[in-house]
Amino acid sequence: MNPDSRIQPRCGVLRLQDFAALRVSGEDRVDFLQGQLTQDMSKVTPTQAAPAAWCNRQGRVLCLMVAVAWRDAIFLMLPAEMAEACISGLKRYILRAKVRIEHWDQASGDEGGTPSSPGVFGCSGPADLDGEAWSCEGHEAFCAVRLPGTGDRALLLGEPPADLKVKSRSGWTAEEWRLADIEAELPWIGEKTSGKFLAHSLNLDLSGAVSFTKGCFVGQEIIARMEYRGTPKRRMQRVRIKGGSTVQAGARLDLPGLGAATVIARATSQGHIEALAEVRLAEGSG
Repeated sequence: MNPDSRIQPRCGVLRLQDFAALRVSGEDRVDFLQGQLTQDMSKVTPTQAAPAAWCNRQGRVLCLMVAVAWRDAIFLMLPAEMAEACISGLKRYILRAKVRIEHWDQASGDEGGTPSSPGVFGCSGPADLDGEAWSCEGHEAFCAVRLPGTGDRALLLGEPPADLKVKSRSGWTAEEWRLADIEAELPWIGEKTSGKFLAHSLNLDLSGAVSFTKGCFVGQEIIARMEYRGTPKRRMQRVRIKGGSTVQAGARLDLPGLGAATVIARATSQGHIEALAEVRLAEGSG
């Protein structure tokens, strides 16, 4: 990580307009998601959230999300542009299971001002965020999940506490939040990158988003074969792209010293781009 690109600590709350949440309810919700997502859903408790991916049968990641147990349901926080695709795709597998999947309300607050309705937020500051990455603190009005990386950032689902909302005007900007996600190496997948990368290419085997002991899930055979019989040829790496302000996620480019690469996620910082990119590993590495 380049120290010059680190964002300064921020307080307050930011409505993440480009994030949404799916609510998965019903008595079979845990078993259903166990057969769909890469994460062991038995590890998702009221005090412990977890990253998880939904893959296609070729083992390529369709979407990355954070699973949270709250209010007698499992909420999946994910990029908003992937919400409808995930809802329709997951519903095809429900069959006779007692499961309901719906888009949780994420109405907009005042533009540039204090959030006024429940949604998905990025925040820092509440005392409840003490603990390891993905630790979770649930309340009646909100649920906070600590994110990996530096600082005390969290994803917050619901209605932010009043002491955070009053700080929101001097808190985060959307681009600063995206940059912090890059620093934390969170490879959020959107429409332009859905289905392009293997789980190992996104380092999901290293970040704890994939369980290799829980049994079958969609794409499990390909992912397990790579884990036990193969060697990843490409991995995610943080890179800096100078003078590339128009480079977007999904773009393919040639990086000095790294060769051909595909951009997974990006954020603008001081006139250049900080990005997560899939790059080819040197022979003998990995």
